[in-house]
Amino acid sequence: MIKEFAPAKINLTLKVGSLASDGYHPIDSLVAFADIGDDLHFEETDCLSLDVQGDFSQQIPAGSDNLVMLAAKELALHLDMSGAGAKIILIKNLPIASGIGGGSADAAATLRGLNLLWNGGLSPKELAAVGSKLGSDIPVCVLGSSGEQNCIRMRGRGEVLQPMKGDPPFDALLVNPLIAVSTAEVFGKFDQLDAPEKTGKYSKHNDLTAAAIELEPVIEQVLDVLGELSSYQAQMCGSGASCFVKFADRQAAKIAKRLISSKYPAWWAQMVKIGV
Repeated sequence: MIKEFAPAKINLTLKVGSLASDGYHPIDSLVAFADIGDDLHFEETDCLSLDVQGDFSQQIPAGSDNLVMLAAKELALHLDMSGAGAKIILIKNLPIASGIGGGSADAAATLRGLNLLWNGGLSPKELAAVGSKLGSDIPVCVLGSSGEQNCIRMRGRGEVLQPMKGDPPFDALLVNPLIAVSTAEVFGKFDQLDAPEKTGKYSKHNDLTAAAIELEPVIEQVLDVLGELSSYQAQMCGSGASCFVKFADRQAAKIAKRLISSKYPAWWAQMVKIGV
């Protein structure tokens, strides 16, 4: 059995350009990865199957339209192994539609795991190219768990990737109010907002923050709460609704998690190390 870890993707910065003629927004983002994520297991069998387990397993389909299955089929097609089989177990630890790249990270881990299981021999860059056919965030998730650099700059539609040596890993608290947010809807709202409205008090590091708050005001509450617990500014991850804030050390993050879990028990809160 082959095991792969699909870490949460954290946008340390996210700059978004105007909608281009190709229907995409050009982005410029500094991406790091956390020490929590989903787990995937791969075992060779005669047919391709997916079993979804874990805390958030009930919220995602296990059928052929799951991104994990799509990635498996795309890799088999690329390797000219259309009949290849595998039993895939996805242990879903991350909330869905939460801005931390869960689905993309799962697809990337699938490409890495099946490349080993099927003796595909593809390099990380080749796997990233396969993944780019399925989603803009998949290539960075492939490379993020394959190289020695702890930070990647992602530009264009996500296809221009530059591994970088970022700051040392830091302790943080990652919080999601368990509200699923549609990335497409956030970008749509971003296009509707006037320039002054796009620069809310939390939009310094992430241009999508104001648009996400327009759709789900609870995101601003999460940012406010996190900001009160740390001397650092809280930030939204991706298109939301997950948010994080940096702490000086793990003990400070632990105290903050205890406070949030007590006052907001319906929220998902995790101590994380970012930039690992």
